Amino acid sequence: MTNTQLRGESPADPAQAAHRRKQALAHAFSLAAEEYDEANGGFFNPIGAKLAGLAGLRPGDRVLDVGCGRGAVLFAALAEVGPEGYVVGVDLAPGMVRATCSEATGRGLRNVSVRVDDAEALGFPDHSFEAALSSFAVIFTPDPAAALASLHRVLVPGGRLGFTAFGADEPGWERPGAALNAFLPPEAARLRQSRAARFNPLGRSPEEAAELLHRSGFTDVRTIEYPAATHYPDAEAWWRSQRAGGWRGVLEAIPAGRLDEAKQAALAALAPLGAPDGSLVRRTAIRYTTALRE
Repeated sequence: MTNTQLRGESPADPAQAAHRRKQALAHAFSLAAEEYDEANGGFFNPIGAKLAGLAGLRPGDRVLDVGCGRGAVLFAALAEVGPEGYVVGVDLAPGMVRATCSEATGRGLRNVSVRVDDAEALGFPDHSFEAALSSFAVIFTPDPAAALASLHRVLVPGGRLGFTAFGADEPGWERPGAALNAFLPPEAARLRQSRAARFNPLGRSPEEAAELLHRSGFTDVRTIEYPAATHYPDAEAWWRSQRAGGWRGVLEAIPAGRLDEAKQAALAALAPLGAPDGSLVRRTAIRYTTALRE
């Protein structure tokens, strides 16, 4: 009998599972925070800037960035709203919050703040923001309906919501991840059965996202896709980006004694995707969705 069963909790209890998932995400991204922007900023920062541009931000707007990470959206939004506006970033990962706070302070920015908070239960008064943005964050929330209800509450009537999700990936790039997943213990492996299973409806398809947004009180839902590419000078650069991003949680879950073996298996799966000089380019589509609060 497990400790969970001894406490009278169901191992399949959705609330407990959601809490554990959030804890795991916060832990993984806190570990990756210091390296995150250096390894991945070239990919995420232009996407954050495009999202801020598509959201129709205006000078003086108050903007919320949900899952702010190292500030890909946060700092781009700040440039859009100007000195009379204000941007608040929230993230589950304390490490991300500390690193982004430090960067904002280093830049001498006064109209920005960053704090730990949960998209599903935002700690702000009603009608606090003219816009809420989220790049690759709300698509991972265990309860997307709760997250949208929370965002709807903190937006002013007519406020704008914008978020990004991954579209179709170039064939073959699923293989290195599958190689790493093969080294996970059984329970961790079940949690990552498929890429689609890791996303809620907001991240699975434009149709599912639109349906959920409409049910949550949002209108004028629009989705557009743009291509994006990540350039790696060699396989080691790709490996560093996995350690400094969302795959950090997977690497932490692999038994330490097998991590080098897992790395070699992933690099072997990666090799056919490389150019003759060893460099790699990963091409994917990025979906940008915007909507208005009723």
